[in-house]
Amino acid sequence: MELKMPRLRRIFILSFIIELAGFAIISSLPIHNPALYSSFKSQDHAIVSQSFFPMWLSIFPHNLLIATIEFIPVIGILMFGFSIISTATVIAVEGTATNINGFAIFASLMMFPHSWLELPAYAVAVSTSVYILYYLLTKKLKTNYMKIIYMYIFVVIELAFAGAIETSEIILERSPHPLYSLYMWIPAVPIIIFLIWLYRRMDSDEYKSGKKKPEEPDLYDFNQF
Repeated sequence: MELKMPRLRRIFILSFIIELAGFAIISSLPIHNPALYSSFKSQDHAIVSQSFFPMWLSIFPHNLLIATIEFIPVIGILMFGFSIISTATVIAVEGTATNINGFAIFASLMMFPHSWLELPAYAVAVSTSVYILYYLLTKKLKTNYMKIIYMYIFVVIELAFAGAIETSEIILERSPHPLYSLYMWIPAVPIIIFLIWLYRRMDSDEYKSGKKKPEEPDLYDFNQF
């Protein structure tokens, strides 16, 4: 009996829900770690004190490295979990150090558009790693590799946008009116709409009506774009 794989977008949605739940739960914990908090503040200051382009270069490649590792079968799932736990722990530690509930800090971060670009990118990466594992087990990688390449390109684009939006938010927070950073939703909304369209295009085989014939190979052609 052939192993049947759930649709990629369903794995993505499940991964994103797990990601949000993990952040919400772990960030709420009363974790006390002064050394970790001091290290975080030091690294954070070194990044946010830069101008736009150097700051973007500090944020984007780091996030892309994490996402790239998450594309690797099995290792990617472990990296996904480690990333959630480590980042949420830092939020929890910051909450304890500042006498603010860590969940409130997490919720405030979700008010900014970069979170709705960066976190889904990681979910796309890890969901694709599950697909790669499936293709390896069923020996279908040769006929499906283009979809994996498309998804990686998608994550690169999404994280590049996320880094630019986050950098802009940080710079706007330096102004006399820190809430100006919320204005970044203005460019972020069309970017998110574009990315949803792009994801559907790159995952177009799963959105086509009707069932595909069992013998039909899952081929991808750049001309479809």
